[in-house]
Amino acid sequence: MLTLIVSTGFLFKLFMVNPASPEITSSLCADCGMCCDGTLFHSVVLQPTDSPRTLTSLGLTLKRKPGVTTFRQPCSAHQNHQCGIYENRPQRCRLFNCQQILRVASGEITQSEAQETIASTRKRINQVVERIERLTETNPDQGLAQRFSVALANTVPSPERAELEAAMNDLNAILEKEFRVREEAD
Repeated sequence: MLTLIVSTGFLFKLFMVNPASPEITSSLCADCGMCCDGTLFHSVVLQPTDSPRTLTSLGLTLKRKPGVTTFRQPCSAHQNHQCGIYENRPQRCRLFNCQQILRVASGEITQSEAQETIASTRKRINQVVERIERLTETNPDQGLAQRFSVALANTVPSPERAELEAAMNDLNAILEKEFRVREEAD
């Protein structure tokens, strides 16, 4: 058994699971990337152990506010399904494990089942992006939620907009159920 520390926004949760092999985690993460591409998160908060100077030198654009330093998603280091700064990635990136990783590690699902869930969710993400792009121009360097908000703000009610809203609501339900890690009451 292994204790995994899972980042859920500003909180961390401990889970006792059988360790997933690094090969399984690497494979699933490469197939997915939703924690890096702006689908699950709009930004990542740096931790005290992170070096802003190092991360900036590696190409991340940091945003500083009093008491907090962040970088926006999609992450500029995430290219071609890989992390370009993997050995120097921020602490939150090191600690985060989505529900698919946790379920494979605990034996609840197989790697193949997780890959199927990832693939079907990726198709839904692409459908939402295609609907957004049909409605209006948005910045592809922004996260999915921001692009969706811009699309709603720039369009009038129409059947196409209603289809986009329904598709995004369905996608968000899947992301909550299958990928985001929820805090449980103790």
